[in-house]
Order: sequence, then structure tokens, then C-alpha cells
Amino acid sequence: MIRRTFIKGILASAAFALFGNRGAQAQGWSGYTFRHGVASGDPLQDAIILWTRVSGAFSGPVRVEWEIAKDPEMLRVVQNGSAWTDDYRDYTVKVDVRNLRPGETYYYRFSLYGDESPVGRTRTLPEGDVASASLAVVSCSNFPYGYFHAYREIAKRDDLDAVVHLGDYIYEYGIGEYGTEYAEALGRMPEPAHEVVVLDDYRLRHAQYKTDPDAQAMHAAHPFISIWDDHEITNDAWRAGALNHQLEEGRYAERVAAAVRAYFEWMPIRGAAQGQKTRIFREFTFGNLMSLIMLDTRLYGRDIQPDVQQGDEPVTVESVQAALQDPERRMLGNYQEQWLRRKLSASRATWQVLGQQVLMAPLYSPDLEPLLDLEKESMVSPELLQRNIALSKSNPPLLLDTWDGYPIAREQLLADLQTHARNPVVISGDLHTAMGNELIPHGSETPVAVEFMTTSVSSPGFAEYLPEVRPGAIRDAAQALNPWVKYMDTDRRGWLRVDVTHEQCSAEWHLLSTVHAPDYEPTIDRQLSVRAGQVAKGLS
Repeated sequence: MIRRTFIKGILASAAFALFGNRGAQAQGWSGYTFRHGVASGDPLQDAIILWTRVSGAFSGPVRVEWEIAKDPEMLRVVQNGSAWTDDYRDYTVKVDVRNLRPGETYYYRFSLYGDESPVGRTRTLPEGDVASASLAVVSCSNFPYGYFHAYREIAKRDDLDAVVHLGDYIYEYGIGEYGTEYAEALGRMPEPAHEVVVLDDYRLRHAQYKTDPDAQAMHAAHPFISIWDDHEITNDAWRAGALNHQLEEGRYAERVAAAVRAYFEWMPIRGAAQGQKTRIFREFTFGNLMSLIMLDTRLYGRDIQPDVQQGDEPVTVESVQAALQDPERRMLGNYQEQWLRRKLSASRATWQVLGQQVLMAPLYSPDLEPLLDLEKESMVSPELLQRNIALSKSNPPLLLDTWDGYPIAREQLLADLQTHARNPVVISGDLHTAMGNELIPHGSETPVAVEFMTTSVSSPGFAEYLPEVRPGAIRDAAQALNPWVKYMDTDRRGWLRVDVTHEQCSAEWHLLSTVHAPDYEPTIDRQLSVRAGQVAKGLS
């Protein structure tokens, strides 16, 4: 009952945090507010990160008080303290609370000059013999393109251990660019209005996302485990460049440093930014049940993708094929690959779950010509549609920004999973598509792992760019061409629930009727599972 009451309270608190400062001032409060809510993240068995941001007319450093308790009324306080923040940190506050008990629910809040933040709820990781764990998995939350209804649905739950965000927590684009078609109509115009490039831009964009009431409710309800993808920096980023970065925007390394710094300031993640090589790959252990291994397939070790021009050399069919066959090209980088092997080998848990950004299973494009109605309105120009139709005739990989652009590195990873992992599962995002896949090495018919992919929170899917002759036409053709794809939905936004026991790992896709209107209908579209010790039998 306490947990359910608390959930109702944080949903109300999120709305207050966004709109309630006028009421606070009317009561004579100081006006120093926590308008970006509270969050927790990176849970360990004995520790948790607590986060907030203070807003006000500050002229220097301020000291923010914090406390953590065993009850939502904050009567049974177990620890408290203070933390300094200033403009160097953009007035964000991050506290690494230690000496907590494993597998426990805690409540926390901040205060400044008499003003109190909303109360947040969090949970430490369990240790020892753990029977079950439940995760909400999300990806690709585009503020201008739609409402964060998936976040609201997750905030309502009282049966989750953590929320895993697989990247694209923010988007870098300005108005009139990708994903802003609905911004004005929804009253969700990007801030700043232009593409984010420098530190102040990234800070302002993060700040806008943290004012969303559904984002605030989700953060206040559950601990967060996150990794970045490309749009926290810029589209199709890799370790030394990006498709959406031009010379006139300055040095790429400076842009990455700014984006990474803002990310570490504004996200409830352990550690601080240390430049472009910041390590964000890390492990979370749920006792003897699950090792959750979070990977960085974007900034740390990724080589340039085959279809991105580098320098003056044009991209050709020959250059793409040469890149795909290059045994030295990596997605994770040599060091991260070695680190992953050590983690897999050392894990004594029943399940090894890899959280990473992009699609791992191969996905070949069906012939698009019979699937598209070019008379229908589309977000893509007729010229680009015709080009995509022509390219699809030979059934190429759909996207080379995924592991399809790094096939030799993928084969090595699958071999490592087969050799070092007991029961490997991959969770993925990025593609704005719900998918359940079997991961099968080239030349084999036997899966060595399975992949559960979440659709996007709000970012547009294939159906919004490709005018299908009928709903589901692309999905059906893609599944027929890619038989290891056991489930696919290209049309709807939502989130993924992953439930783990010692007997099985199950996925449940929660999809939404719309993200373009305040009212929506949620539905559970599909459930798939894999049995422990029977990964080779695939999904059922």
C-alpha cells in the first residue's frame, strides 16, 4: 500500500515541480526551486547515486542538504548530509550515498534554504541468492516529437528493480530538423531552438528534458542505469567523428567533451567526465541471478561506419565492401572487448545480460517497391524514397550504423558469448522498433544468445518515414527475409519489460496507441522468453 500511495504522490509531485513554483512564491517561500525533479541511479548493493538540480538567482556556491530514509514520509532517516554545487556544475547536485543495505527500498529528498524537493524512491541491488529481478528498458526519447507516455507507464509500476536507458536520452537537433515535426503543435519546441553544439547548449537541452513531468515521475520512482548513444552527442557519432558534425561547428573533440560533461552533470550516473575516453561501460550484479553488463558501442572504441565519408574519399560500393571485410574494424575497441571477456568469464550468475545501444542481429532489407505507396504523404522526399527502393533490390543490410556495419567484430562477440557466458541475453535500442531476435553465428543454425530490443519512447519509426501500402507490410516482409527475427513491430512507441528468474528470462513489449496526443491506450503486444540452459533452442 505504501508503494502504491507513493507512486500517486510522485506523479502529482512531478506536475508540481514543473508548474508549482508560482504557488511556492505565493506562500512566501524563498523561490529556490527543484524544478528539474530528483533522480537516483547506478545502484550497488551498498550504494546509490542521488541527483537533483537547484534553480535560483545564485551568485556563488550553495550548499544543498540531503537525506535518505526508510519511509516516504521521511521520518526514519538513515543518513543525511550536504553537498556543494555551483555554476561550474551547472548547479546540479550528485551524492554517492554509501553504507546502505542490499536489496532495500529507500526514499530521499533534498532541501535548500527551507525549500524541499519532491521525495524520490530508489532501491539498492540485492546480493546472495536472488530469486527474481525486473527491469524496464527504454531508448530514444525525443522531446519535440511526442509525449513521454512510456515514462509515465513505468512511473506507475511498483514492481521494478531499475530502469535501463540504452541511449538517445536527449536529441541534439534544432527546430526544423529531424524529429521536430510535431514540436509546435504539441508545445514541445526544442531549447535551445538551434542544434546543440557547445556546453551551454547541451546543458539547456538536458534541462528541458528534465522538466518533462513524466520523466520526473519515472526518475522519482525508480533507480536509473543508463548509457549514451549518438544523439547525446550528435547523429552517427563514433570515437573520432560523426555524420552530423561539420567543420564550421568546431573541433569534434571539443563537442564530445562538452556533451559528455553535460551528460555527467545532468544524469544520475557515478563518476565525472574525463574527456572523450570517459569509460561508461560497467557491470551491475543482481546476486547469483544476473550480471547486467552495460557496454559502450558508440564513443569508446567504434571505428567509422562503412557508409560515412571520411575526408575527400567518396563512399562507393567497393569502399563499403572493403570496410565490411576489414578484420581490424571494431565496435567496442580492443580494451572493452577484453574487459567484457573478463566479466563474462568471472560471472557466476545464471544470466549474463548485455545492455548496449544498437541492433546486434543481422537485418536485411526487403525489396521496398511492392511495400510502399508513393502517392501517400511521407516524411521522406520522393527522391530519397526512390533511392532507397533502388538500393533495397539486392536485399542489403538495412543499416550499417548497427552491428551489421561491423560483421567481423560481431562474429567475435558471438564467439565470446558462446565460450564465456552461461546464459547470454542482449538488450538493445536505437532502431525505434520492437524486436525479439535469435543471435546465430554466420554459417550456423544454432543461437548462442537472444536479443530483446525496445522500441523508442517517442522517436519516429519506419512506418512514419516509409508510406506502406498497408500497415505492417514492411514488418511482414522483413521477418520473412530474416527468419531469426521472431517478433517485430515498426509502428508503435513504448517500452520493454524484462523479467529474470533462475528458470527463464522473459521479455514483454508494452506499446502505446500514440505519443502525439495526451490521451493514449497502452497494450502488451507480445511476450517471449528463453529458458536457462536452453539458449540454443531460441525464443518461445
